[in-house]
Amino acid sequence: MRAVAHVLFLAALLAATPVFAQQEPPARVGRVAFVFGELGFHEKGEAAWSKASLNYPVAAGGSFWTDPKSRAELRIGSRSVAMSGNTQLDIAKLDQQVMQLAVPQGRIDLRVRQLLEGESIEIDLPRGAVWILEPGIYDIDAGAAGQPERITVFEGSARFVGGTLDVAVKAGDAAVISGTQTLTSTIEKANPDEFAKWCRSRDYDQRRLAAPYHVSPQMTGYEALDEYGSWRTVAKYGTVWYPRSVPLGWTPYRDGYWSWVEPWGWNWVDAEPWGFAPFHYGRWAFIDGLWAWAPGDFVAAPVYAPALVAWLGDPAAIVTAGAAGAAVGWFPLAPGEVYWPWYTNDLAYIAALAGDPASGNLNFVNRRAATVVLQQAFAATQPVGRAALPISDPAAQRARVTAQAPGRPAGAAGATARSRHAAAAATTAGAAAGAAAAGAAGTRGGARAAKAPVAAPHGAAAPRTPRAHAAHTAAAPRVAHGRAAIAAAPRMARAAAPHVAAPRVARVAAPRMAGPRAGPVAHLGGGGPHGGGPAFHLGGGGGPHGGGAPKGGGSGGGPHGGGGGGGKGHK
Repeated sequence: MRAVAHVLFLAALLAATPVFAQQEPPARVGRVAFVFGELGFHEKGEAAWSKASLNYPVAAGGSFWTDPKSRAELRIGSRSVAMSGNTQLDIAKLDQQVMQLAVPQGRIDLRVRQLLEGESIEIDLPRGAVWILEPGIYDIDAGAAGQPERITVFEGSARFVGGTLDVAVKAGDAAVISGTQTLTSTIEKANPDEFAKWCRSRDYDQRRLAAPYHVSPQMTGYEALDEYGSWRTVAKYGTVWYPRSVPLGWTPYRDGYWSWVEPWGWNWVDAEPWGFAPFHYGRWAFIDGLWAWAPGDFVAAPVYAPALVAWLGDPAAIVTAGAAGAAVGWFPLAPGEVYWPWYTNDLAYIAALAGDPASGNLNFVNRRAATVVLQQAFAATQPVGRAALPISDPAAQRARVTAQAPGRPAGAAGATARSRHAAAAATTAGAAAGAAAAGAAGTRGGARAAKAPVAAPHGAAAPRTPRAHAAHTAAAPRVAHGRAAIAAAPRMARAAAPHVAAPRVARVAAPRMAGPRAGPVAHLGGGGPHGGGPAFHLGGGGGPHGGGAPKGGGSGGGPHGGGGGGGKGHK
């Protein structure tokens, strides 16, 4: 009977997945790692800039902007992209094979610690494009009218292509590109200034970290784990990570806020400086009175998930005091429990993200750690912890569960036809899954918060949103691969209360999980879409002792050496 209920539950979820979500969501996502001053952002198709906070997802289609007196740092796996003041950075493309950025104005510092087999890294500038050929440190200035572009290579090598120019830039050199109709170039010696020195002060040495022994450096946020927690091995789940200095009663997915990010819908944005990897990969287990994050088996190319939670079908039913209005509730999934992405029905993506959902269990042991808030607080893009309602433990443990996240209200400003379809589909799912036994009635949620526009402070005008990427006449150069040059770790500044607004694009990545058993839990992270192993449990891809590259061919050895076998090849 339980097996039948399990099948009906999964069938209801599949039927309720929004019909528009046919395209595979992106798997690779970065984060905002540091903000000094103000960082603005907007998604593709938006005109107004909104404030970005710590741990906001960085994905293809997004644009970021710093005012003249601000600085920021974005991190994508092991890469760091620092933005100087008065800089616009567009994320043109970001997946397991390509990282294409555009800098219409301003200056960035790019730290590449590893270049994957066959990967292309391109930075588009007004006069041409730069291709990164090796791991290294690159300082790229877009120049301005009457001012040249500068491509400085402190470590590594790069190539600039624009107009009739094709310039190789080696370590220790800076290429100065001048002109408009006809471009000219000169080579100068690379000299670090105050901004370059600031960027190096935020570097980290990957060789000194324990995290790469347990999770892939391609997992965004991995570098913050050692500073803010410790690793231990437990009998039931294998290697787990415990956060340090969390207050008594701390619960996962409570110290942060929800933000609507296309194409996934609601994404969790945690307030802790370490709060990216543990909330978008892996699962949480309550062990001997403490919360531990279980990343699962090592996966070379982990897939991003907006939040690894399950939703309560009737959250108001477990609140001890009467709720004055509709409520929304969720809780962290535990190792081995089924995760079904509510934003897509692409089977290849689901397999890469979570493996076979039928192999997961429906125990939902963390229901007692549920957070319930009123819809208004949920959708306000403000910290939800202070708005959490008291709940009854016994009632929570029996609460109905759904995989469907609250929909974006059809009447809210900016709601699209796709959003309305999603909300309708989610409502249908709740009813269907509820009839299925372990299923759920879908609570739809919350008014959308108004965006907080970012004014152009200090007299500087915010950049215009249309972006024209330089047309390049040359094909991308073949990339030479070397061992990642390891950099030096940043101290993450804690951001003020999240004041983000509009939806941001985020990529999904979820863990693969096998039911709890002795030995390492295989629930999270799973193999990436282009390689790695089966999903839900044995995550595939190479681990710290060696593993396959995302596109074929053995990847470099892990901390203990030895390269592993390659993943599925690409044509």
